[in-house]
Amino acid sequence: MQANAPRSALRVAPVACLAVVVLLGLAIMACGKVPGPAGGPSDPPLPTAGVAPGLLDTRLNPSEPGGDHTRAAIREDTQQLHAAWMRIDVLWSGVEPAPGRYDRAQLARLDRFVSEIHAAGANVLLTVRDVPQWASDSSYWSHPPAGFSPGYEPFYPMTPAALPRLGDFAAMLARRYAGKVQALECWNEPNLWAFFYPQRTTGDPDFAAHTYLHMLQAFSAGVRRAGTGMQVVAGSTAAFGTNDKLGTSPQRFAGYLAQHGAASLFDVYSHHAYTPGGSVNRAPGAIPDRPAITVTLGNLGTLLRLFPAKPFYITEYGYNTQPSVYFGWFAVSEAKQASYLRRAFAIAARYPQIRLLIWYLVVDEPGAPADDGVYTGLRRSNGARKPSWQAFARVGNAYARAQARK
Repeated sequence: MQANAPRSALRVAPVACLAVVVLLGLAIMACGKVPGPAGGPSDPPLPTAGVAPGLLDTRLNPSEPGGDHTRAAIREDTQQLHAAWMRIDVLWSGVEPAPGRYDRAQLARLDRFVSEIHAAGANVLLTVRDVPQWASDSSYWSHPPAGFSPGYEPFYPMTPAALPRLGDFAAMLARRYAGKVQALECWNEPNLWAFFYPQRTTGDPDFAAHTYLHMLQAFSAGVRRAGTGMQVVAGSTAAFGTNDKLGTSPQRFAGYLAQHGAASLFDVYSHHAYTPGGSVNRAPGAIPDRPAITVTLGNLGTLLRLFPAKPFYITEYGYNTQPSVYFGWFAVSEAKQASYLRRAFAIAARYPQIRLLIWYLVVDEPGAPADDGVYTGLRRSNGARKPSWQAFARVGNAYARAQARK
């Protein structure tokens, strides 16, 4: 889930939008459980190798002017919190507002972010998402999800004719950031309506998955055409989907890709292992209430076995410390958030395929009203550190020390 996902549906026509609200709230929570013991009342030892700690810091937004505060953010993330990876969203719709014409200001900001993170010794993952208006298939604009008016939205599918342009965009990023960016991720949560709508059509129950396969083909071809050796990361699936127009379960989505040879198109599969709001057991590693259509840390093997030869990245994970519509209206205490952060890394380390876990996010983003915000941050919106700030710093420091000994 991203804090700047479409929100208008959530405050309009409550009855008509109930399914939308429930799906979005459920698909982006945060808790979990894993095969074997999930840990007792005390926290497990810090993982010291294997799973790299990463951060998605929304202060690093290429679409907005940054200045000194983004430099300070990068220093905090890499030097104080010891993040080994940083994930940055690249909105294709903003960076390429017309075919072949790039927004110089956004690319300049992205250049600076990447250079400063690289100079600090951290790895960079860029996530490309959001279809530009010029690339969007307008035939879908007149049938929006509940709460939206007809017209362009970045979640509608692109036209087949625009696929080569997606490949060109990926190739441009791969060449521009050769040696400084380690991985390019194709899309964010394509199994969720907020980033790809509709998920299914009357004639195609796997519409989102099969369309994404074509996107991945173009994206992968572009990255590999650049010849820089940059990793292609695929999937980025949300944790939950009801297999309707609003969402596809991560198992079904990934299964479709596996059945159609997608493994040859990517180097790493990624997933967002949040636990749905309303879960009976909120601790990391808990088996989800609806395991047939949900994948958390507790049943991640469901996806791992589909691509047994591939590394896995958890490119989003977190816990809300204040109730929010986006996280199923449930929250944990700040102390519990810190404990769960530590346990999540220990649980992820039990899976040999998992190489990275990215915490979302660093600073809370309050909403108006309050339950329209995101409160998974290591800091409150006023800048005060939560206990999870120190918990992440300890995980990051332990990982850095272990890598230095190798």
